[in-house]
Amino acid sequence: MAAPSTASLGPEAEYLQALREGRFCFQRTAAGRAVFPPRLAAPGDGAALEWAQSSGRGRVHAVTEQPQKPPAPSRIIAIVEMEEGFRLLSRIETEVPVRIGQCLRAVIAGESDPPHVFFVPQGEQDEG
Repeated sequence: MAAPSTASLGPEAEYLQALREGRFCFQRTAAGRAVFPPRLAAPGDGAALEWAQSSGRGRVHAVTEQPQKPPAPSRIIAIVEMEEGFRLLSRIETEVPVRIGQCLRAVIAGESDPPHVFFVPQGEQDEG
């Protein structure tokens, strides 16, 4: 028996599979409005959604620092507004202070389980 396609498992499974393949995807309505996180239908009107690949470019919309027990560094948690118009909560991996409006670049941790997206300031090297 063949394994079910990710489409039959739902939008979250499709999203996670795309991350495993190195693609950061989101959904879009027929009118072009970005939708994230993945859903079965568009919020409000229940219209069908199509998948699109994100550029991976965004800006810090809001940010906070979550202290950890020493010697671990603090975690930087942010709401990131993506170039395509959707926002998501994620972490930022950096050694320097982060500011509102700062340009970021998405990095996919596709080998983790489950795969996820984190961000680095634009211009910094990937950290993982």
